[in-house]
Amino acid sequence: MKRAGSFISFFIIFLGFFYFYTSQNPHSQTGADQHMGHGYVEIPKDHEIPAVSISVAPDGPDTWLLRLELLHFSFAPEKVGETHPSYNEGHAHLYINGEKISRLYGQYYHIGKLKEGKNEITVSLNSNNHGALMSRGKPVMASITIDVDR
Repeated sequence: MKRAGSFISFFIIFLGFFYFYTSQNPHSQTGADQHMGHGYVEIPKDHEIPAVSISVAPDGPDTWLLRLELLHFSFAPEKVGETHPSYNEGHAHLYINGEKISRLYGQYYHIGKLKEGKNEITVSLNSNNHGALMSRGKPVMASITIDVDR
């Protein structure tokens, strides 16, 4: 009986540590509203404010193609990871139904298959230092909902 109590105590402590350490990793967070694990980069008023708009179109049977239209922003994959923030260049993050799918370094991305029903596609623009770009306290991002019927 003492052994079972020790095991249960160990197990509870283990679960507590496991939860604490896994919840502290910003790369394991999901959701477009939680992608800011790298922080925010507020765009100064003297810079042009970037913008992104997105469209999603069928790309063969049951697959989809994402297209980004950018204003005052360019992709700079060779500079990703710099410590200084950038305001008009960097990369994008793609989220589908709140789950981070990929970084984007170009105008097009083949999404592949989407689940049946409503799918929210969100793209955020990010600085070279990985911070999410913000203008007047709002993230620079675009979302669209795709309803998939099979």
